[in-house]
Amino acid sequence: MNRRTLLAGGASAAALALLPSCGGKSGDQAVLNIYIWPEYLPEEVVKEFEKANNCRVQVDTFTSNEDMNTKVSTGKSGYDLVCPSPYAVAELMRASLLEKLTKSALPNLANLDERFRSIAADKAGDYAVPYLGGTTGIAFSKTRVPTPPTKWADLFDETKLAAWKGRLSVLDDARETSAIALLALGLSPNSSNPDDIKKAGELLKKQKPFLASYDSETFEDTLNQGTTDLVHGYSGDCVTALGENKDLGYFLPEEGVIFNVDCFCLLKESKSKELALKFLNFVHTPEVMAKIATETGYIPVNTKALALVDADLRANPCWQLPATEKLHVLESASQEVKDVYDKLWEDVKQA
Repeated sequence: MNRRTLLAGGASAAALALLPSCGGKSGDQAVLNIYIWPEYLPEEVVKEFEKANNCRVQVDTFTSNEDMNTKVSTGKSGYDLVCPSPYAVAELMRASLLEKLTKSALPNLANLDERFRSIAADKAGDYAVPYLGGTTGIAFSKTRVPTPPTKWADLFDETKLAAWKGRLSVLDDARETSAIALLALGLSPNSSNPDDIKKAGELLKKQKPFLASYDSETFEDTLNQGTTDLVHGYSGDCVTALGENKDLGYFLPEEGVIFNVDCFCLLKESKSKELALKFLNFVHTPEVMAKIATETGYIPVNTKALALVDADLRANPCWQLPATEKLHVLESASQEVKDVYDKLWEDVKQA
């Protein structure tokens, strides 16, 4: 699953990723190796943790759960903490790559919002610590699209699509984009039924001629620049764009939305387990989590942190959530089902 390139807070990640990876200690300093999405951990937070713990934090980045999984599956990646999406958490658990968390070392998890305390992949919270949340919705230009769509089904209605031809982008992501087609059909975005997945593929093929592009990296920029009028995108990426351009709006379609809660997980191979637990507790300090959420644009899963975030950001359309039953978390699928989704996406891209 390709993922966003965030708009703020990633200078340290880019710089630290250039450093050689090492585990355990560097000289007299302990080293914590983190593998995370690009620009998902603000430099100020990294420095604050290093100073408080007399350690060095090495941050490397990945752009898809699949790339992350491939690297850590060897058990010799050199990382201590990884930050997968829920379905990837389940895959790491099945592969026995994760260390069970020492919950007594994580008192700040008492600050977790109840809605995010038990994700589908790890309801007991034994292996995954929720980090940041976000929706996948539609951002649009209020001027160029005065009557925006209200449903995912609208993005597949040829009459409506004709008005947006060449001005609409959807994510370049097999699971996310298949999910909106399934929702438009009134089906589960986690369907494992090959017939359902085939129907979603046919719908995506009909939509394709009307699209400007499949875009998971620059959709907020094309919208802001006027190259596109509507984009299917990640809420966190859209926060800054909406803040800079008052003509832009963001909404969640009626059928429901994909809701993602990225989690930190401790790898069994970690050589710095005690330091890793300190870091997990540190990021859930309310003041620290509020800083992370403000920098990244993603929703804090920590209730005390949310109260510390600026009111304007809390009111941002990208931070609003529908009723719980309208939030869908993408779940892990068997290899057989993954192959069906991969084949669907290959066929759509080649159509």
